[in-house]
Amino acid sequence: MRYTVNLLDATIDPVAWARDREAEGWHGLSVADHVFTGRRAYPHVWVTATAMAMATTQVTISTAFVNNLFRSPVEVAQAALQLQRVSGGRFELGLGAGWADDEVTGSGLRYPPPGERAGMYAEAARIVRTLMHEQACSFHGEHYDIDIPKLGPTLTDEGLTPPLLVGSVGGPRTTREVTPHLDRVEIKAQSAATRNGALDLAVMAGVTDAHLLDMIERVRAVNPTIEITMFTLFSVGDDDATRNLSAAMDAGGGLFRRFFGSAAQVADGLAWLETLGISAASLSPMTPHALEALAPAVLHR
Repeated sequence: MRYTVNLLDATIDPVAWARDREAEGWHGLSVADHVFTGRRAYPHVWVTATAMAMATTQVTISTAFVNNLFRSPVEVAQAALQLQRVSGGRFELGLGAGWADDEVTGSGLRYPPPGERAGMYAEAARIVRTLMHEQACSFHGEHYDIDIPKLGPTLTDEGLTPPLLVGSVGGPRTTREVTPHLDRVEIKAQSAATRNGALDLAVMAGVTDAHLLDMIERVRAVNPTIEITMFTLFSVGDDDATRNLSAAMDAGGGLFRRFFGSAAQVADGLAWLETLGISAASLSPMTPHALEALAPAVLHR
């Protein structure tokens, strides 16, 4: 099992954080693309990903996930190509539909209804993949009208290949329409808990094992051989926040009860994911110091 860990906090120095996580032995580092959620402020996705790439030498660098409601697919492809170049071929582009209503409208942008967001996401994934592989794209769809004759840098001049395109899928439509354009699918099993534009812990607690198995089957129906990973919110520790989160997940009796509690409990939950054919987990800590607490349990298992 491979593990990518996600930076979620604008108060943290990304250079020091990246060096510390690489030294701990994590396989990949990522940065979330938010302005804020609740009362938490986030670092800028492209600036931070570049800083982490320049501060490390071995780990993969990725975005978890570029918010399609904030970013033009042209900008996304251009940034991904440049990050692949400056990282020496270690960048993986994570692209997401966007879900947080408050930050989108708070930024002066329109928050589309679910069906429109899914349609935008599917078209954007197609455009981004074409631009990264062909450095040009002419596309005329329902949501985007794109005509780019040339986009750089051209990675083949330096012996590099385009970065992997990783998409976060949750509902049936995004699974069906986005998966064909991806190199890897990252399942977001708690997608129902963000459907109304904010994270609903009660809904998340009720997500069942069967729901995850159904999502895996839907992805396999579209592409039987594509690699599947999972976006995993978690917390480790004996602090009040972790105990409250653990109690909420236990009350729901669902899938996410495995990922809140002791390091051994979370490690067992991640090992269980591997038995389902999930090859990697993208770990997003919901409390401070959770990564440091979890590292010995999963990296030296």
